[in-house]
Amino acid sequence: MAAKMLEGKKVAVLVESEFIPEEIEAYQTRFAEYGATVHLMSRLWDQAKQTFVSDVQHAGETPKTLEVDIDFQRVNVDDYVAVIMAANYTSVRLRYFEPPNDAQGHPLPITPEMARTAPAVRFFGRAMRNPRIVKGALCHALWLLTPMPELLAGRRVICHEVVLVDVTNAGAMYVPPIANNQPSTTRQPAPGVVVDGDLVTGRSAHEVQAFIDAIAEQIVRREHEEPRPSAPSQPMRKQGAKKILIVLSEWGYWGEELIGPLETFDAAGYAVDFVTPRGRRPVALTPSMDPEFIDPPLGRPVTSEEVARKTRELDKSPRLDNPINLSEWLPERPYWSAPTFVRGMEAYNRALDRVQRDLEQYDALLIVGGSGPIVDLANNQRIHDLILCFHKLGKPIAAECYGVTCLAFARDIQDRRSIIWGKHVTGHCLEYDYKDGTGFMGTDFNMGPPPYPLEYILRDATGPEGGYHGNFGKETSVIVDYPFITGRSTPDSYLTGQQLVEVLENDLKRYGW
Repeated sequence: MAAKMLEGKKVAVLVESEFIPEEIEAYQTRFAEYGATVHLMSRLWDQAKQTFVSDVQHAGETPKTLEVDIDFQRVNVDDYVAVIMAANYTSVRLRYFEPPNDAQGHPLPITPEMARTAPAVRFFGRAMRNPRIVKGALCHALWLLTPMPELLAGRRVICHEVVLVDVTNAGAMYVPPIANNQPSTTRQPAPGVVVDGDLVTGRSAHEVQAFIDAIAEQIVRREHEEPRPSAPSQPMRKQGAKKILIVLSEWGYWGEELIGPLETFDAAGYAVDFVTPRGRRPVALTPSMDPEFIDPPLGRPVTSEEVARKTRELDKSPRLDNPINLSEWLPERPYWSAPTFVRGMEAYNRALDRVQRDLEQYDALLIVGGSGPIVDLANNQRIHDLILCFHKLGKPIAAECYGVTCLAFARDIQDRRSIIWGKHVTGHCLEYDYKDGTGFMGTDFNMGPPPYPLEYILRDATGPEGGYHGNFGKETSVIVDYPFITGRSTPDSYLTGQQLVEVLENDLKRYGW
């Protein structure tokens, strides 16, 4: 990452006595090299400043001190691009809260829930609820968050062994250093540092340099994910406009099935975020960029020169860079055979509650089709949970082509009935199915025909009170049965986007059946 990439940005570091001098010096020096300003802050107890003492020194050395004049209770956490809890026992000291008294001044019984009232816990909790702020916790620092287990549940972390049991009891998923080298298209942090989206954790102060670099990288990444009206590839967003979350396969999406809705959303002034299963950049299927490709079921081309050109341009543009990583955002449901299954399910459900709060910023969900969704979306538990979260929020859910399969398989774990039971939908009909596939990006194999006839799945999933509408022989097939908007195939892409806009702007509830 280039120097001065954080120019003009502010980083908050929470400190107290028993700090590690070398760690604090590293924050001040390394972030300054990136161009950022570090604000050391603590609880000042209504004083103008406080002097904190380190007990981390060699025998015979004079303890080092640290003077702090910023009280975190008097700052706006949203003014900072990162909030870091310092290592060692600073978090323990900052977890202190005042035991309550009754009206007569007599002490009241202390309960574990009262730890949530500690000012530092509340401050860091506000930062955790803002995904645009990068949070950093090194060594023992996650102790500060354990009073709010819902903020740790399902998060991938690393920490010092001393706090490991408390952190995992709060529902976090511990990642040992040896397991922190997963294959990825993006640069991985050093062993001893774990990045889980907006949360960066480190095992000890020995990893402070790599820890800082990982935080800086996440700050830059989040800035790039923010819509930029001035960029030529990003359209102007209207004030207070709607926001759409678009799901794309990493194994290839069909170009027009993204271009159609995306152009419609852009024209409406909507903001758009992209999400992929593992955060890898999505790419268009090669046939969808070729206007001469003959669609075997139809015996004719299905992609115009104009749409092929637009797909190639989008595929090369930075707009699809750095999608949200679904595997970091949503938790994985534990196996039934897990030795701590009950606690695992509690943590899983707490994490889903957190995700549902995150999703309140979006007005609708769109799942783009193509052959790729067959591989990494259709039977993806996290995709199903994402759909269920939108469904619980009562927000519109749109899907195209083989992406509609995700709706059929999205089922509550208790009753296991598809959420489209009793609803009317469309999707790839049997007459349009392939005897041979259209290939997958990043692979050298062709899986042959789709592993399932989507029409049959949708007929079964909608049940006797619902219905599947293939509309074979008609040029377009889009069905609106609120909250679902489904499109059959490539020719329905623009209409799918238009009908989703109608749902959002004009309260459309039914269309096409």
